[in-house]
Amino acid sequence: MTDESTTVRSIFFDSPADAATALGAALRSGAAADEVRGRLGRMPGAAKDAVLGEAGKVAAGVLEMDVTDIFRSAWTKHAALCAAAEASLDDPAEQVVPLATHSVTFEQDPGVEIQVANLAVATVAVHVQLDIAVRGLLAVVEAGRLTRVRIGAADFSGALEVAGQPLLERQKSVELRHALRLGNGIRLAPRA
Repeated sequence: MTDESTTVRSIFFDSPADAATALGAALRSGAAADEVRGRLGRMPGAAKDAVLGEAGKVAAGVLEMDVTDIFRSAWTKHAALCAAAEASLDDPAEQVVPLATHSVTFEQDPGVEIQVANLAVATVAVHVQLDIAVRGLLAVVEAGRLTRVRIGAADFSGALEVAGQPLLERQKSVELRHALRLGNGIRLAPRA
């Protein structure tokens, strides 16, 4: 992995341009495209294609969520991490928490609203579903926060749909110590 953050988009596509191209192409074909084209009225065909291409770029942008946010949501509820966080409030030494293999599921349905003259003419739904298997994780907890991951990997398996049509399925493995951006840490225990 590079220093670039791991995003939902990077699970499915190699680059932002690849995502915009694929989503734009998906929006310019099929029943969803016909519906949107119909709602765009008398606009010339080339202009309709340009609108759908731009909607593809915007749809690609909604996939830029950092996977750290997905793990943050799951790990703030993990019993072993929360117990270590509570203990770390009284003990300044770092707590190293080995976590058994566990799963995280993420599902999101953002939409892209297409407007003409400030009037909404259509909304294009994007459905993202990820199943994540986390394995071999050693988490470091200090002062009530998850501050870093020493070792561990995640296997992502996901599906992406655009306007109700399956676009692609992907599998990808990442080393979590390179993929997560913890900054000042993830707060797991309330402040003392």
